[in-house]
Amino acid sequence: MTFAKRFIWIFLAGVIIVPLFGGCGYTTKTVLPRDIKTIYVETVKNKIPILEMRSYQQGLEMDITNAVIARLQIDGNLRVAPEGQADSILQMDLKRYEQEGLRFTQLESVEEYRMFIVMHLRLVDAKTNEIIWEEPDFSGAREYYVTDIKQIGEQAAVEQAVDKLAKNIVDRIVEDW
Repeated sequence: MTFAKRFIWIFLAGVIIVPLFGGCGYTTKTVLPRDIKTIYVETVKNKIPILEMRSYQQGLEMDITNAVIARLQIDGNLRVAPEGQADSILQMDLKRYEQEGLRFTQLESVEEYRMFIVMHLRLVDAKTNEIIWEEPDFSGAREYYVTDIKQIGEQAAVEQAVDKLAKNIVDRIVEDW
């Protein structure tokens, strides 16, 4: 066999075999222990200190809880189950809800805000009560421009931040990112 034919065979073998064994490591499978198939999502507990509740949105705890449950149902890796029937429990504490001015006019009026929602998350094995993982400062953020009707812009930003936060929480549960 000539050098050119041998090179072609090695090249073709490499093109076929390397992709079979290589990869980027991305998977859509869950990284949870095998015995965790169901999850109970506790209602978010508001742990924001009373003196720091300047811009708090009423009902935010239920919005986050419902968004996480909906996202888990869409994801499909874990089945949402009632309390007492689940393999795992997701505990979520709302630690902070803050807004900060991001962009200002020449007269120092706020033109754009950045809103933060900071959570403390724990995933607990329901059978052993052991913590599977814990994230003390898990956050979601969203920027929004001040409109003539500030409340509408802020409310839309809250909804988008909650949706993004819920997606990130579910990704953290099932993919450990």
